[in-house]
Amino acid sequence: MLDSLRIDPIAFTIPIGNGFPIYWYGIIITLGIIIGVIWAAREIERRGQSADELFNGVLVAVVSGYIFARLWYVFQDAFIAGNRAAYDSFLAVINLRAGGVNILGGFVGATLVAVLYARWRRLNLWHYADVAGPALLIAQGIGRWGNFINQELYGPPTDSSWGILIDAGFRIPPYNDLALYPLDTRFHPTFLYESLWLLAGFALLLLLNRRFRDRWRPGILFGAFLIWWGLGRTWVEFFRPDQPTIGAGPVTYSMVFAFGLAVAGVLVLLYRMGRIGRGLESRGTRGRPAARRKRRVVKPKPRRESS
Repeated sequence: MLDSLRIDPIAFTIPIGNGFPIYWYGIIITLGIIIGVIWAAREIERRGQSADELFNGVLVAVVSGYIFARLWYVFQDAFIAGNRAAYDSFLAVINLRAGGVNILGGFVGATLVAVLYARWRRLNLWHYADVAGPALLIAQGIGRWGNFINQELYGPPTDSSWGILIDAGFRIPPYNDLALYPLDTRFHPTFLYESLWLLAGFALLLLLNRRFRDRWRPGILFGAFLIWWGLGRTWVEFFRPDQPTIGAGPVTYSMVFAFGLAVAGVLVLLYRMGRIGRGLESRGTRGRPAARRKRRVVKPKPRRESS
């Protein structure tokens, strides 16, 4: 189905030194981020919030998100998968151009930084979270096609007609054994599964937002985003042979991480709907003495003088 789409991963080369290649992967991800930010900026203004604050927050979140995404990937690869020798220097750890980031770790890191930024700027965090969720879905849904160009993010072999061909130089063990897996072997297009799930989620949240924007409390849409994204990523992990597993079973660390995000989404949804946490606001007032009533001052009546 996608055999005719063979694109060189390098889009062009800047003539600096020996040449500075610019990859389609980075271009496509940047395009996805721009589209997501444009939608988020329009939506945040409809909610009466500041688009300028959104732009500043996006810059902070994207930079911190990539740093945390890289660090989480290195942690998994070095300490869980056992590839510590690949990170023998600080430059090897922070080298984003070498490949290797984990969006789940990046999301958690970016979220923590965004919360601190929102508190510092005294922003309504839940409104910004509501627009950040769908924006992330559309950005990542588009960005996954960069994985296709790089011939990465594919699953195990399949006989399905929609399976994709992977060149020998881009295969991971054990699929790089051409005696067992010849060049005409097709693999699950995991990138496509996730891209379609993400784009469908963006469309769904877009419809929900248009219908319930003025009826839902801020934060409910963000909870729905976490559920959709977490469950989808949990399912996609079954087609990720490149991810380290817990023991010898099929469950990966990212699968548990993703399912935890879905559970967090349920809790956020219930909390913002008022189903849980109702006593949190009044709990701090328990045990305090009741406010004393102001006593009425009774003025003494004047005495009558005897005549």
